[in-house]
Amino acid sequence: MLTILDSADKIPDRKPGSSRAEDNTASVNGAGLAMATMDIIKLHGGTPANFLDVGGGATAHQVTEAFKLITSDRKVQAILVNIFGGIMRCDVIAQGIIMAVRDLDLKIPIVVRLQGTRVDDAKALIAASPLKILACDDLDEAAKMVVKLSEIVSLAKEAQVDITFQLPI
Repeated sequence: MLTILDSADKIPDRKPGSSRAEDNTASVNGAGLAMATMDIIKLHGGTPANFLDVGGGATAHQVTEAFKLITSDRKVQAILVNIFGGIMRCDVIAQGIIMAVRDLDLKIPIVVRLQGTRVDDAKALIAASPLKILACDDLDEAAKMVVKLSEIVSLAKEAQVDITFQLPI
């Protein structure tokens, strides 16, 4: 398992920025949802490249650092953020995602599914943001969306078509 603060030590054969050739989708989520999130991505034809456990006390800055780690792998075609905020506040996650997209100038699709503590505040932050972040309430729909978007990005790269992910789709 990879964490925000200790990224390479827990899985020695997977270093930051590394993946297998078939990996194409990254997942950022709490540890309790990690396996289900990866399974549903696989169910819909995707291949999770990695996952991060943001833990119960992550800050917006730590979420941004997690995105730096995930996007250091050039094979990642899309990111699915799946959070059930019990202790972790969804608005803090949303702030971190917005910061990451803005500060890292991310050009890949980001699908966000947030449920739990302060979710309405999180949704308002994402909706008010002019950035390229797709919010989805249903995990199944979010997984389908991230897999399809990943396929589109992958096909464009194979065809050497320079695309930039923009909303609306």
